Amino acid sequence: MTRDKALAVPDQQAEPVTPEVLGSLLNTPVSRGPGGVAVWRIPTEAFADEELEVVRDWLDEGERQQASSYVRAELRRAYEIAHAAARLVVGAVSDTPPEKVVWGRHACPGCGEPHGRPRAEGSGVEFSLSHTPGQVLVAVADVAVGVDVERHPDDPVALAKLLHPRECEEIEAAAHGTLDGGRASVRFTRAWSRTEAYLKGIGIGLGRDPHLDYLGTDGAPSRRLGAWSIHDVVVPEGYGAAVAVLA
Repeated sequence: MTRDKALAVPDQQAEPVTPEVLGSLLNTPVSRGPGGVAVWRIPTEAFADEELEVVRDWLDEGERQQASSYVRAELRRAYEIAHAAARLVVGAVSDTPPEKVVWGRHACPGCGEPHGRPRAEGSGVEFSLSHTPGQVLVAVADVAVGVDVERHPDDPVALAKLLHPRECEEIEAAAHGTLDGGRASVRFTRAWSRTEAYLKGIGIGLGRDPHLDYLGTDGAPSRRLGAWSIHDVVVPEGYGAAVAVLA
């Protein structure tokens, strides 16, 4: 994977992606419209414990082990709901029962080993999922896709150092009141969710340094970065989210 730096070009005229909200994973019809990318949002705090007991049975042994590794109950809950939701959505668009979906991995674009983007074995659908306490996102497309959702951090200036230097400067300026157009926490979450969605889409994740790519902290709801389109996703106050799709 190239280490060249890349700068996204914002599109102020575009619209953010509005996901379909799933309040339940049981007896809920899931359908995908024609073409493009489709995104579903699941608010985890409204998810009934009784329903989680049922959909937990869809998970495979690897997912159960991963879920049990979370010490914090809210993180474990978000993981389980996210993977059950991914099974429901991917199964629905590929005509497979959720418990029969088998996960695999694409080859990593950096080393060629099978730890790149997740995939559903035997299905042509591309998908991505993301979870944080309170919110889950699942995206599907016919092309490579990455999605990310994040909560606003308590200390965005400290975390901004993980991002592109220009993004770090923008977040610090917002924190000190010298940059109009958004709070520091909002600007950080925009930049981080856009960056992580893009890196998940290309399949290398944080194997590529987040310092390299400038996705921006501005309010433009869409941008282009090479062959990729990155769109903000509409989520509740206190969160930020984005989806990246290969054009």
